[in-house]
Amino acid sequence: MAVDDLTISLPEGISQRQVADAVGISISTVSRTLSGHPRVSSRTRSDVLRAIDRLSRNAVPDNGRPVRRVIGLTQSLAIDGPANRGIDIILEQVLGGAETAARQAGYMLYTLQNSYSLRSGGGQAFFDEVRGVISAGGLVSRPLIDAFRQRRLPTVIIGGHLPDSDVPSVAANSAEGVRQATRHLIDLGHRRIGLVNGPTDTYTSMEKKAGYLSALVDAGITPDIALIRWHDGPFGFDAGDAMTMTGELLDLEQRPTAILFANDSMAVSGMSACRARRLTVPDDISIVGFHDDADARLASPQMTTVRVDRLEWGAAAVRRVLDALDNGSMSADRLLLPTELVVRDSTARPPA
Repeated sequence: MAVDDLTISLPEGISQRQVADAVGISISTVSRTLSGHPRVSSRTRSDVLRAIDRLSRNAVPDNGRPVRRVIGLTQSLAIDGPANRGIDIILEQVLGGAETAARQAGYMLYTLQNSYSLRSGGGQAFFDEVRGVISAGGLVSRPLIDAFRQRRLPTVIIGGHLPDSDVPSVAANSAEGVRQATRHLIDLGHRRIGLVNGPTDTYTSMEKKAGYLSALVDAGITPDIALIRWHDGPFGFDAGDAMTMTGELLDLEQRPTAILFANDSMAVSGMSACRARRLTVPDDISIVGFHDDADARLASPQMTTVRVDRLEWGAAAVRRVLDALDNGSMSADRLLLPTELVVRDSTARPPA
């Protein structure tokens, strides 16, 4: 059985001592509860949440508005087991922006790392507490989103999208970001450019492919389907699969001179595949990632990538949930935030 990874943020104006006194437990127990410690009982966790709710009704943050309830933050993909590293990174980075925006509005976040229990009929404590939900990740479970909507919870998807639905979303302009990255490689002189993409059933993967193809066509380059790789399934962004897919491209009779990747961790695996074939980045082949995570900055050589602002994803999503709570309705549009091409050391002119 999957165990919920739960963390709780205290609203401004409320201390751990106040919560401890209200529940009749020690400050250390409150601290463990807030950090999501696995040995804290569900009853203690519920008692702490109820105490925070009671205290928050009388607390006043810096903006003078009374602290209100709770916004849930969870992953979009409901799987019975641990999420892959890419999903963890998304949640971690989104959390900072969401928590700041929520706190400024007098809300706190209820962070649920593993969302499988919500789809499978569990997670009642989550549904009892939250007034709106932010669901983060490129892979989106429609049944999970339906569970939120059936409870009339304002819901915003971060980093993904559900086509043919009225659920709003916040994400990077992936098509434009990849178009810029492809254009950068073309300007360096590359003509055979590979794409190691995410799962075909994610909206962001389709957008990245569209941006890649658009840049090629605009430059008068006929796209070659043999240079595109993807892997379907819940872990389609997996770094191990990226190494395999990169190897397939490198083993082509006419291998690419540059490869774009759906995210930075996949690009790092791509670099490993290059080294295994005694190819040097960028002298023999250029590599471009996406997101500008720590992987890109720590890679050797440092990676050219497309920067996205996940802090702003979180803040924008909170603002949309709050607007829905204030106005009683929510627009179904997509908010696409700008990207930035960050040129580092992993791209160069193709070998002569």
